[in-house]
Amino acid sequence: MRSNEFLIEKKHKKSPVKKAKHDDWEDQDNLPNDPDEDKVPHILMQLRKALDVDGDYPVKFKDGTKHKIPHEISKKFVERYLTLKPADREVMQDMAVASLEGFKKALSQKFSPLSEPSIYDR
Repeated sequence: MRSNEFLIEKKHKKSPVKKAKHDDWEDQDNLPNDPDEDKVPHILMQLRKALDVDGDYPVKFKDGTKHKIPHEISKKFVERYLTLKPADREVMQDMAVASLEGFKKALSQKFSPLSEPSIYDR
């Protein structure tokens, strides 16, 4: 009988509430409003957006300036970018996103195109 009473007491006894070591709600107050606020979006995505709206979208550069790039120049940049090797794409994109002068320089610089046409172009 004694063991039965012990089991009943143990069953009804509430365990102490453990406080969480780390509270996630406290961390949300310390986060900035927008983590991507100071970052410049990828130059190719900005140019594609500008192409969609016929050049009426200002492209943001790393130096903080915004310029509207004409439709023909945006199209030329995107087409040229897609014909390059991945290593040259990075170089071209880093030059272009720096400033408007870097953008113009990236358009005029010689890069080695892909040696083989895409399987979709055959």
